[in-house]
Amino acid sequence: MNLGNFLLFLIGAHHWVSRIGLGVALIMFGIGVYIGLLRHGDVTRWYRKLVYGVAGLMVVQALMGLAMYLIGGRPFEEVHLIYGFGAALALPFFIFVEVTAKKRPAMGSYLWGFGVLAGILLRAMMTGAAG
Repeated sequence: MNLGNFLLFLIGAHHWVSRIGLGVALIMFGIGVYIGLLRHGDVTRWYRKLVYGVAGLMVVQALMGLAMYLIGGRPFEEVHLIYGFGAALALPFFIFVEVTAKKRPAMGSYLWGFGVLAGILLRAMMTGAAG
């Protein structure tokens, strides 16, 4: 596979992972509202595992963007790079806040995390590929 074909593959994968990531962030926000605000519950083991999975997905997304940049692909607006960096760091920051919180329930940290992540992803989509 030459670099041109690899770049085309990365463009498609990066596009679809961003859309899936936005959908998952909104779903996880909704589940967090249900667990934390409606049931007044704490973070469950399964929810935390899903959060780690989404955080990993955002790191993979950022690495795909970095690979495209190094190959020669450029976003429509350069500020897209900052949004990519923010998307990769948003959930790890709120994971740190949640696991170090002394007061429970700490679901509010994940509500903020997924709300911020959804906003960053939406804005990044507006500054990404042209057209």
